Amino acid sequence: MIEKYYFYRLYSIDLDTVKHSLCIIKRYRRKDVRYCLLRDIVVSYSRPFSGNKGVAWKNHTLKKKEVVPKHLRTLHDDLFNARNQLFAHTDFTYRRPKVAKWRMLGRKWFPMAFRGYDYDKLDARVTEIETLVKSVAENLQTEINKMEESFPNHGNPL
Repeated sequence: MIEKYYFYRLYSIDLDTVKHSLCIIKRYRRKDVRYCLLRDIVVSYSRPFSGNKGVAWKNHTLKKKEVVPKHLRTLHDDLFNARNQLFAHTDFTYRRPKVAKWRMLGRKWFPMAFRGYDYDKLDARVTEIETLVKSVAENLQTEINKMEESFPNHGNPL
C-alpha cells in the first residue's frame, strides 16, 4: 500500500500539471501554441493511466474504473488513445502510411501520405477536458484521503 500511496500522490501532481496547462491554454489564440499545449495536456493526463515502474509494482497504473466517471470515459479513452497512438508512440496501425513512387526529370520521388490528427476537434473539447480532469483529480484525492485515514496517528506511517 505504501508504494501505491506514493504513486497516487505523484498522479495527483500530474493532474495538477494538466490543470495548469488548461489555464495557460486560455491565454492563447495561436493554433501552433494551442496545439503544443493540447499535446502536453493529453500526455500529462494520460501518464497516471500508463504503465509506471515502481519497486513493488512493476507496472502500476491508475485504474480508469476507480477514478473516471462513467459519463466521461469516452473522452478519457479518446485522450488516452491519442497519447498512445500519436503523441508518445508512432503507431503504424493508426497512421496507415502509404508511399507512392513518382518519376520526374529522371529522378525517383517517394512521397508519403499518412493519417494525421485533428487538433481543432480536440481544441473544441477543452471545456470537457477540464471537467474530466477536475473529476478525476477529485476522485483520486478521495482515494488518497482514505489511505491517509488508515495511517497510524503516531510515528512515520510510511
